[in-house]
Amino acid sequence: MKLTTLLWLLIGWLPLAWANNEPAVARVNGEEISGFRFERFFVEYLEDQGRAVASIRNPKAYKQLRQAALQTLIDKELLWQESQKRGVQIDEQAVLAQVEQTRSAIGGTDKFLRRLQDAGFDEASFAEYTRRELAAQQTFAALIRANTLQPRHLLIRVPLQADAAKNAAARLRLMQMRASIISGATFASQPVRSPFGWHVIYLQNHLEAADVPDLQGLDTVRAELARQQQTQARRQVLAQLRVQNRIERIDDD
Repeated sequence: MKLTTLLWLLIGWLPLAWANNEPAVARVNGEEISGFRFERFFVEYLEDQGRAVASIRNPKAYKQLRQAALQTLIDKELLWQESQKRGVQIDEQAVLAQVEQTRSAIGGTDKFLRRLQDAGFDEASFAEYTRRELAAQQTFAALIRANTLQPRHLLIRVPLQADAAKNAAARLRLMQMRASIISGATFASQPVRSPFGWHVIYLQNHLEAADVPDLQGLDTVRAELARQQQTQARRQVLAQLRVQNRIERIDDD
């Protein structure tokens, strides 16, 4: 977990006793996100963006940042609620390890305790909210894996020095192979030449987690494809959760 995420733990999950005294800015399936919790989170969100409230002169930009911060907080609540539905359990050792990591990141026990006090926590309540964050993150990771598309490829090996006839024969054979899988694929490319031969790259429907298959030495392409898939999967997961749950944005100005 990144340092910024560790520090957001001190703001993102405020004790309910603090939150319930403030008007709600949003509700997620009836669970309120208080104005107090949001304002504290917004400060941390701006810091993570490298911004400060005083430096934002444009009212439109300020409003967009507030809306984005509120959406992030709503997404955190959605993931926590989803983890409860799935019965996700975080063991005590994982919680203790995360608390110690946070303590070290902040700069030792004294600073850690002051930060907890400022955020309205004691050590016991912070450990419980750390458990919530870990459960939400574990659920998010599982949802991303389940929504990641797995690329595959067909290959007919043809030397680079092969003549036109051999290349044409390889392409024809590959198109025949492509026809046999295209009905079960969400995407299938036209034949693509590489130093190893002729390829057809295709995507099947949603599959369980798996490493991106080896594309015969095309490491850079494979890494970029995996990065794009992760980004797309994250967006899809959050979009699905937002549609499947009841969200009321009361005040995001």
